[in-house]
Amino acid sequence: MKYYKNLSIDESSCTVKKEGQPIHLTTMEYQLFLALLDHSGHICSRNLLLSSAWHITAPIQTRTVDVYIAKLRKKLDLGQNDLKTVMRQGYALSG
Repeated sequence: MKYYKNLSIDESSCTVKKEGQPIHLTTMEYQLFLALLDHSGHICSRNLLLSSAWHITAPIQTRTVDVYIAKLRKKLDLGQNDLKTVMRQGYALSG
């Protein structure tokens, strides 16, 4: 079990709960959140996130990560201080 603020992440069942209430995440949203959580406190480039969540290893230009970050912010109620956009570098989940 992992924890981030008021979220609990159960990797054995691939579930996320907020204050005990389950939050429905798609497989990709869940994988993206885990990648951010594993690199908490560090900037994650879009390519790193594409590799971790989607297993895409070739550098590509896509807005997919940006769209999924917006979904995560909304579903997990993460503000800009929790999940930061770092211009021209990527995203960082605060530690």
